Amino acid sequence: MNEDFEWLEAPERGWTPVQLPHMVLEDSFVSGETPSRRLSVRYFRHDADGTLRAKVLLGRGAQGPPGHAHGGSMAALLDEAMGGAAWMQGHMVVAAELAIRFRKMLPLGTRCVIEAGVADVDGRKVRTRGVLRDEVGTVYSEGDALFIVLESSAFGALASEASQIFGG
Repeated sequence: MNEDFEWLEAPERGWTPVQLPHMVLEDSFVSGETPSRRLSVRYFRHDADGTLRAKVLLGRGAQGPPGHAHGGSMAALLDEAMGGAAWMQGHMVVAAELAIRFRKMLPLGTRCVIEAGVADVDGRKVRTRGVLRDEVGTVYSEGDALFIVLESSAFGALASEASQIFGG
């Protein structure tokens, strides 16, 4: 295992590894391949505030502009992390709106961290925020999303998986 994948697997101080419910699916779009030539992601719960953290590596399969990540790969990472933050707080949601702001081109192979959390809950509407940055704090993209809570029956096995993982 190379140093990048060792970094990916190692929790930072105050981070607890977590497996999001959708990860039981074999073919998850974002986190279905590991280690990946496209996207490699590991999720953690930030112990101090209960928000989601993720370590991310974008490989050659995520390329858009030469040597840089495709904007869609960055958007997909933020979408999954922001939704995962909602699930970690007990909200079984699907995305309804996603607003991504691209701040800087992201060179492939950059070690990145995502921070995502729930900003507001209003009935079935769950609003989240997320940011994708490198280890030194350079922001490459950030997003806001609106997720809608669905009945647990809409998720089948994922609902029971979420209950087991998050105690819901």
